[in-house]
Amino acid sequence: MLPDSVRRVDSEIAHNLFWMLDQAGNYGFYLKTTKEFKSTEIDIRLRGISLIKRNYENCGELFLILNRQNDWELFFSVCKDIISICATYSSNQEMVVAVENRLKRWQAFLMQNTEVSLSLMMQMGLFAELMFLIDILIPKRGASAAIIAWGGPESDRQDFSLADIAIEIKSYKTSRSPQVSISSTHQLFTASKPLFLIAYGLTESENAQSIADLINELDVLIYSESISIIQLFDRKLIEFGYMPGMTYDVMYKFAVDSLRGFIVEKDFPRILPHQTSPEIIAVNYTIDLQLCTRFEIDVNNII
Repeated sequence: MLPDSVRRVDSEIAHNLFWMLDQAGNYGFYLKTTKEFKSTEIDIRLRGISLIKRNYENCGELFLILNRQNDWELFFSVCKDIISICATYSSNQEMVVAVENRLKRWQAFLMQNTEVSLSLMMQMGLFAELMFLIDILIPKRGASAAIIAWGGPESDRQDFSLADIAIEIKSYKTSRSPQVSISSTHQLFTASKPLFLIAYGLTESENAQSIADLINELDVLIYSESISIIQLFDRKLIEFGYMPGMTYDVMYKFAVDSLRGFIVEKDFPRILPHQTSPEIIAVNYTIDLQLCTRFEIDVNNII
């Protein structure tokens, strides 16, 4: 494209969506409506991307301009996501509201994350926690209590903290020995209530489920909950590094081969915070679950 030019994104989309190159040679995305915006204010800040909203010649125009070429992959992910949102609406007004809401979600995501991709290990970890929500915690404690109890990505506390128990969720590849990594002295420590470790053995399989599949299930389960609970769930996904509703280039699918529970008490192998020298500010160690069978407990008896 030449400077100061536009090109339609997709001829099959009814809305006026364009790729563009401004006079300075910056890449951009351009949305044009058939009527003027009621308001041209836009209180959204995206890292590395300028947003401009204006009325021009009886039409509304929304621009996303890439400030640094090094951020092009991030910019392209945002634009593709916005295009997919626009394609689902027939009304210009509804589309603009949906786009601005989506950009606000991107703002929250980019405040927490520097990348828009999830590694295999991150997907395994999130998959295990979502599976625990769906299969165990929500059926026994209810959707609202389960979402509130979920700690999300906070590594200095357990994954789930309820009034009476705390639960740490781990995952490992079934093809390897059942070993789990502990990244904090607090993950396997609580002074006030019983603590349990639940480990999921996972195998990659095209015929299994992905994180996106589980989130779709959870959206149905929490559909009737309050808006605050639904927003809390979305926020915790974002903090984990997952952008709800986005289509990722690489999304692994997992089958659960094994589910094991352990009570973390007394001589369970762990590094405790009060037994660690204050000069040690971070730890990361691995536990072999094959050697922990004496602490094993039926997962169904934990909750």
